[in-house]
Amino acid sequence: MSVFSYEWKKLMLYQRGLLYILAALLVSTVWLAAADRPQNGAMEEYREEYEWYLERLDGAYTEEKAAWLEQEAQAITKARYARSGSQESYYSGQITAEQYERQTAEVNTVLAHEHGFEAVYQQYLYICENTGNRYFLNTNGWAGLFSAQTLDFPLFLVILILAATVFCSEYSCQMDALLRTAPQSRKSARSKVVITLCAVFALCGGLALIRFAFFGIKYGLPHGEYPVQSIASFGGSTKNISLLAAYLILTVLRCFGSVYLAALLLFASVLVKKYALTVVIGVASTLIPYIGLSRQICYRLPMPLPFLLATGFLEGASSVEDSLTGEPIVTFSERSPQELLALLGLSAVCCALMVWWVLRQNTNRWQSGRKSVRGCGAAALCLLVLLSLSGCSVAESTNEIFNSSSQSATYSVVYDDQTRTYALENRATGILTDLALSPLFGAFSEGEAVKAVYMEAPYIYYMASRTEQYVDRVGSYNSTATQVSIVQLDTETFEEQVIFEKITDSGRSLLGIDYNVGDTWRFLQYCYGFFLNNDSLFFITNDGITEVSRTIQQTQVLDIPTRGNIAFDGRTIYFINENSLLTAYDTKTRKERPFRKVVASDFCLTEQGLYFINRMDSDCVYLCGREGAHSLKVSNDPALSVGYDGEKVTMILKSDGKEVVFDP
Repeated sequence: MSVFSYEWKKLMLYQRGLLYILAALLVSTVWLAAADRPQNGAMEEYREEYEWYLERLDGAYTEEKAAWLEQEAQAITKARYARSGSQESYYSGQITAEQYERQTAEVNTVLAHEHGFEAVYQQYLYICENTGNRYFLNTNGWAGLFSAQTLDFPLFLVILILAATVFCSEYSCQMDALLRTAPQSRKSARSKVVITLCAVFALCGGLALIRFAFFGIKYGLPHGEYPVQSIASFGGSTKNISLLAAYLILTVLRCFGSVYLAALLLFASVLVKKYALTVVIGVASTLIPYIGLSRQICYRLPMPLPFLLATGFLEGASSVEDSLTGEPIVTFSERSPQELLALLGLSAVCCALMVWWVLRQNTNRWQSGRKSVRGCGAAALCLLVLLSLSGCSVAESTNEIFNSSSQSATYSVVYDDQTRTYALENRATGILTDLALSPLFGAFSEGEAVKAVYMEAPYIYYMASRTEQYVDRVGSYNSTATQVSIVQLDTETFEEQVIFEKITDSGRSLLGIDYNVGDTWRFLQYCYGFFLNNDSLFFITNDGITEVSRTIQQTQVLDIPTRGNIAFDGRTIYFINENSLLTAYDTKTRKERPFRKVVASDFCLTEQGLYFINRMDSDCVYLCGREGAHSLKVSNDPALSVGYDGEKVTMILKSDGKEVVFDP
């Protein structure tokens, strides 16, 4: 018996793989027959009447068909009024029974197909929205065929069972070590992988064929060459494909998604060597994004889930109307063919790498021809993670110099007492830029202020805080809310964009008793400075620095004292620790490194390096590199403080409190 035949017999018969596949096909067929309902009940209920109209309208929209439908609508409306009038006349005794029957017979000839007309007229209104790619046809079959927009759980469960069992059954009895010593170890592993992937592909294709046959027999699938936009679920799509081609594309994508999921499970089973953990990985990688993420995000992930769903790749953009403003809110944006091909290519590479790694792990040294590489599993996993994240931009460090003692080296905040407005002043040119605050300012606002500024060319970021009070029906204040926003101002176009906004807390009043509703963002009320990079926002308070992820909004309090100056260069945070040592904190590696030879009472960051007051040398001012090396004495006078305004370094002398300025 060949190795392939042996492995097929073991996986399909002894491990009941064939039974699971047949069970999935049977369950899906029974569930489809029991749960299916026509997408348009009127078309099915009055099928003969609807088909009478469809014989005259089938195909593309034309002016003649539209005119005939409008005439038919007027005739049916008049006939209904005539029938109602005849009934009233007959009931009031104005006409005899013979006259009533004669008039009713005349009217019924016009209304013989009125129920079918209602169904076809609704379809006509839909086609009129875009007559170029929407055709008249019986849509129940195709609409039902494309209605599967949820995860196929029988398919998902069978893939979990089949793929997780292939290698985990050998690990559970330690058979894997024995198999790797056999001359046919690589061929055996290759047979397992091929059988599993082919079985999954056949199962998904079989389910697609069953759906196609079911809807074709029950409703019919006419005119597969008509545009896919003829079905309402694809009405907004801009893709020029036919109904039959669309279903073939969806079937291929779902089959690929099934194979991708099986490859992921094979990879996980070889990596963790535990059946339960492999199943958990498969369930988590599929169900967590399926339940927890929006469709907008799901269809951008290089994972099996978007391909298992697949329908969204052919759908058009969708939106809902805001109930307050009436403006449309985009809930799903159309995926272009280029985006689909890019995601498909990336996923195919990940799938191929996982299969290659599985085969390599099940190949002995003599067959591989070279020594095994330690840690190749971890390397493969890291590579897959990097590929999965390839759609995300890599954060780059900024070159802006930030010192909390001066907030921004280039701009400062100016407040006008008369107009009660804020502006940014360019320290070099003196030009003022007005800052837009709340439109409710002066109505019920207790306070509104710009609390901090951060510069990252060509953008200026400023943090605005406002407290607003809301009025109840009897005219007394009963609640307050404090909101903190970070606004991005483009210095070239002067366009503003809110990049972060949170309500820090809210105060309530009930029966004369005041109380506060706490919030995880309460620390923002006490924030007096901030800085940022592409990954995180950093808020400075008296209790420390709170880091907030810009993607998932997760907060983390950094163990950094803030009693002195805080400096930032786009990646590294500089501060003085409890031992008066100047310290650097790397925001990427999250490691802290004190400068052992730099004992300082104050410091500032400049383009040249770090100016600091050396406590080990009578508080004289020194300059060192950003790594804390090569200290150079720049002043012999003891100083109380040192600062940098973007152009020059200033120090306050300890002797007489005078300010000394010198170019850095």
